[in-house]
Parts: sequence; C-alpha cells; structure tokens
Amino acid sequence: MNVIVCRARRYSIRRILRCATCKTRRRMLVQDEAWYGPTVTCCHCGDSWQDGERSLRPNKRGWRKEAAAKATAEWLAAGPYDRAAHRAWLAQETGVAA
Repeated sequence: MNVIVCRARRYSIRRILRCATCKTRRRMLVQDEAWYGPTVTCCHCGDSWQDGERSLRPNKRGWRKEAAAKATAEWLAAGPYDRAAHRAWLAQETGVAA
C-alpha cells in the first residue's frame, strides 16, 4: 500500500488584530494556504482560528507557550506585507492568474 501525504505551502503575513482569547489587540500570524484559506495564530496566547472558529487545542502540557513562541518567530521572519508577492505566490500555488 502506498500513501502520499502532501501539505500545502503557507504564506506568512503579519497582522495586529483583536484576539478573542486575550480580549485585546495582539500580534497575529496569518498563514495563508492555497485551497484551505488563512489560519490566524495569536503570538501572545497561542490560540489559532480557521474559518472564524477556534482550532482544537492540543492535549499537551505547555502547548500555549510553545505555540506562541513558534508564532512569534514566524511573525518576525515574515517581514513587511507585500501584496504583489502574495498574489504572485497564490497564482503560482493555484495555477490561477490573480
């Protein structure tokens, strides 16, 4: 039996948005995936949302701190938002001209 598992590539975007968990404006990492839409992660509390619903929380000790640290590192690496680069990435991933 052969199994091929593929994961869509992500395009990271920096945003400052209101976190539903923290109840205040926070740094949020938005990771856009072709065909799946964006996933938003708070750099403070580590909670994530997709399609307006909070993602499942792992049953693991220290997951918040780990998720927040990962989101913060990726937020810093994302750099300033470039709309043209994002559209070009999306067109390349989907094969549909923007």
